[in-house]
Amino acid sequence: MSLISQSKKTSLGFVIFFSGVIVLLMLVGFCNDVHLSFSIESGYYDGVLELEIWGGAGNRIFYTLDGSEPGTEDFLYHTGSTIILTDATSNKNVYSARTDTSTAFWTDMVDTYSGGNPGYTVPVYKVDKCNVIRASVFDREGQCLDTITGTYFIGFQNKSGYDGIYTASIVTDPDNLFGYENGIYVTGEAFDRLKKEIGSSQWEEYPYAPYWWWWTSNYSYRGFDWERPANVTIFDENRKIMLSDFCGIRIQGGGSRGKLPKSLGCYAREIYGRNDEFQTDLFRINQYPHKFVFFSGGDDNVFKLKDYMANTMEQGLAFATMDFIPCAVFLNGEYWGIYYVTENYNSDYISDHYHVKEDNVIMDKSGELAEGTEEDADLFQEAMQYIAFNDMSLEENYKQACKLIDIESYIDYYAAQIYIARYNDWPATNIAVWRTRKNDGSHYGDCRWRWMLFDVNSGGLSADQTDADTLLDTLMDDRVFYSLYLNQEFRVRFAKRLLYIGREIFNEENCRIFLDNYSETMREPIAQSNLRFYNEEKRDLFDDNVKNTGLFFEKRYEVVWNFMVNNMGEAWLEENGIQK
Repeated sequence: MSLISQSKKTSLGFVIFFSGVIVLLMLVGFCNDVHLSFSIESGYYDGVLELEIWGGAGNRIFYTLDGSEPGTEDFLYHTGSTIILTDATSNKNVYSARTDTSTAFWTDMVDTYSGGNPGYTVPVYKVDKCNVIRASVFDREGQCLDTITGTYFIGFQNKSGYDGIYTASIVTDPDNLFGYENGIYVTGEAFDRLKKEIGSSQWEEYPYAPYWWWWTSNYSYRGFDWERPANVTIFDENRKIMLSDFCGIRIQGGGSRGKLPKSLGCYAREIYGRNDEFQTDLFRINQYPHKFVFFSGGDDNVFKLKDYMANTMEQGLAFATMDFIPCAVFLNGEYWGIYYVTENYNSDYISDHYHVKEDNVIMDKSGELAEGTEEDADLFQEAMQYIAFNDMSLEENYKQACKLIDIESYIDYYAAQIYIARYNDWPATNIAVWRTRKNDGSHYGDCRWRWMLFDVNSGGLSADQTDADTLLDTLMDDRVFYSLYLNQEFRVRFAKRLLYIGREIFNEENCRIFLDNYSETMREPIAQSNLRFYNEEKRDLFDDNVKNTGLFFEKRYEVVWNFMVNNMGEAWLEENGIQK
């Protein structure tokens, strides 16, 4: 028994010894690890945090608390010390206090030359804030070895406007957004140069003078040169981290670039230290996007309803739609309003949704080639010209048209747009389409053009357009649609789908359910967003907008039937089995 006991003791000693060695090696490895980490994960916390920075391998660590990239002149971190983080809302407004984020703040010029001043203001209260901390480690030569970013929402358990929606923190060096020469979010040098070139005496000759949101500013510029590095963290509705990654950000949109808040496109690229796809199934479709967008609502940036409603309710029709996820955005720690996290139409989107190869995708957005090569640039216009200038009432011409376009996609898209009373910037612009360059043998890889729901935030879905005969308007304004409409088969299919969309998609019950859910989820967040940019919550206007949208759909079906009778003839409808 004594020999056995001694053997056990010896074995136990070896176990303890080797365990100690392993622990020691781990500690040595940790101490020599140059990579940084925070002792507490980014997230939501109820009380004061004592934060440590780990790693660095004995090199100097510097940190910032304003979103700027740390340098050796910033706060020096002493190993083992703690950084105390509390609710940051009581801090002074910095970025949200700026008045160079839109030309609309030049009220005298807007009132003189443009009109339609939106009434933007800087907040007269302290906006909600989160703590953003960036830390970098530098070697003796001053070379940055690693950088990390953390976001901490403290004390938000009692704040309103965040329940049931996502939250996002965008952190980037302030100069990337607000720098006079290169900041992408400000009027900046570009607007000052415009004013100098035109001069006050010639401003009325400027073609865009009546449209303050189109006045050339830093935020007007596009392309990779106006993309800036950032760290983006997204929390889901349960306040769990869904995405945290480095990426590039750009201002997104057309005329909405001049408005507030501005949409931001987020691009995954290897140059930011990762790869060309975000490593998160953000839209829960078992795919990883190359790009997504924080969408502000465009022209509907007060209520943010139109695009959300159209894209959500029209899912399942024969054209592309985007997913919309409500999200409160913080920019360098300061509350920046309510957005939607949305998909983006590009070759990555097409590959994910239609299972064709990305390099086989051609895409046209509002007459410009968005995906493809120079040789692809005229393909869409050539197809449209064939349909527009050939007699589609002839069977052989119509069959050729059906080889050029997915006629089901075209009909569903036009029927839906006409039903919701799109006008103004449609159908002349804001049309997006795609096809494959080569036929790959798959269902969607057949080289036919298919349509994509795009920019529904201006004219349409409005009570004052309930009685609009948008069928007649589209026949008058769109030569391609008019040409196809002359074909009997097309007209019958179109008429049936138009009524189907009214009965099955936008019927009164479906619209009521959607608007009730929208009101329940978005009323408080949008009130806080409007308070941020207008110093008023606009709750009554929100309720009125929901009511008016509901009234539009309550009455629209009857109106659509009546203009079908007027344009197609009651006898023709009856003859073709099309009933109200």
